[in-house]
Amino acid sequence: MQWQYRTDHPATALDADEDTVYVAYNSGALTALDADKGSVRWHTELEVGGAPTTALSLAVAPQGHLLVGTVDGRILECSLCR
Repeated sequence: MQWQYRTDHPATALDADEDTVYVAYNSGALTALDADKGSVRWHTELEVGGAPTTALSLAVAPQGHLLVGTVDGRILECSLCR
């Protein structure tokens, strides 16, 4: 094992590219971790129109986009998260 990242909330989804591991939590948070070191690159609370929501799925898409499937039936494109 190269690294371990601990959190207070269960993960609902994760995906990765060559540089970053993306993790969604049942709390509504999204975290990006450095794939080599496990250190936090960024952390945010997921909101749609100012209302909190929870990601159920994540997919790293081409050209630097992160696709997020939410508990309320939305699919979000998060190009600014990266």
